[in-house]
Amino acid sequence: MYSNLSDEETNKLIHYVSENVRENLFGRVVVESELFPVTHYIHVACQILYDQAFTYELTTDIAKLISPAEIGRRSKTLASYRNQLDFNSYIMLYLHGRAQIIYDNLEKKEAGETNIVIEPEEKKKETKFILDFWSKLCPNYLNSGTMTVEDGTIRFLSQDFIDLLLEEMVAIKPEVVKKLKRTIGLLTSRNFLASADCRSGIFNHGPYKTDNPDEILIFKEFTDLYTGKDPLDLDIFLMNYQKTEIKSKIPNLIIGMTLKNMKSVKFNDWGTCFSDPSDFSQNITSIGLWTKELIHPSELRYPDKLGNIENLSLDILDHLLDYSQKSMNEMFIEVASWNEIRRIMAGVNVYTNFVSKFTPFARLEKKWDWGWVNDVSIDQQNSDLVISKDVKRYIEELRKHEMGFLKDSTGFHPFLPGIPRGYLF
Repeated sequence: MYSNLSDEETNKLIHYVSENVRENLFGRVVVESELFPVTHYIHVACQILYDQAFTYELTTDIAKLISPAEIGRRSKTLASYRNQLDFNSYIMLYLHGRAQIIYDNLEKKEAGETNIVIEPEEKKKETKFILDFWSKLCPNYLNSGTMTVEDGTIRFLSQDFIDLLLEEMVAIKPEVVKKLKRTIGLLTSRNFLASADCRSGIFNHGPYKTDNPDEILIFKEFTDLYTGKDPLDLDIFLMNYQKTEIKSKIPNLIIGMTLKNMKSVKFNDWGTCFSDPSDFSQNITSIGLWTKELIHPSELRYPDKLGNIENLSLDILDHLLDYSQKSMNEMFIEVASWNEIRRIMAGVNVYTNFVSKFTPFARLEKKWDWGWVNDVSIDQQNSDLVISKDVKRYIEELRKHEMGFLKDSTGFHPFLPGIPRGYLF
């Protein structure tokens, strides 16, 4: 159904994604975490996605029940269950894992191993399927109808809906700006720690038009705040350290900000905002705070059933300041006691199980045992989704590689500088 691409079409898509990733990476500063071995766990996760057919196996079952186009449409809402960051990561990380394996096979062949197949035909079929599925996600999510963010904007909301939200926004005072900045800072730190020091659960989008030609509207969203209640029964994807004693009153926070006299505001495919000036606190003219009702992804329908949006009082900022700080304290104490393998697997969980979070769109979230991440940490094989001993092998093989430009940093796969090559068929 999704694997009828020709080699030429496949190569065009691989090149397209490669150029997109290269552009996004060149705009990013590499800073390794002090707590989690981020580079190491990303490379381990990518090998799982491709080498163990993790992405392919889940996607084939999902595709039998729901189309990627429908998933894209059901995501056209604030605090959506999946967004541009997830859609872009879906293909980027899979092809990242593919490139690692191809690189390793080429190295083995050059070293004299005679029975090496650079990429089996079955893997080529899997890659075509994944590329075809992905190519239909974003065009049905982004208003631009493109597969990636090509013009520096992430827009998926209608202007009529934007106009309704603008009516609920209020003029901002200096003391509120200060509290808002502190809340954003703490929530960002909290969500990074909950996601093994990656930006999962943080998403920016816009800019949208307002009635004033000198003024634009942007959004910053924080999702996956832990309330202790799980009306959708989807906390199967959470690790224990994310389930803190302190609870949030809301499952997500949506911050809308109108900005005046900005020189530029652009977004990339990971929902990162680049602006001039970078600190635009003096340019904020009004803000709105909302939270969105949680609806099981299988029950979402575009455009009329995507979840109700509740306008929040500015008082919620005081609660979120307290929640963020106490949540971070709890999680840090827990993570600080872990060994290296557990820290690696916490990151692997984020970078592989984000694919798992597509399964609820098809009501398949209970089909697999997501506890395989813990299996690896304790040298067991309880789940049949991932082969634990192979994950351990990936960890050890990658450990020998170093970044070189970062002190004491291991796990850096040597293929990465070759991203512009893309590894076509």
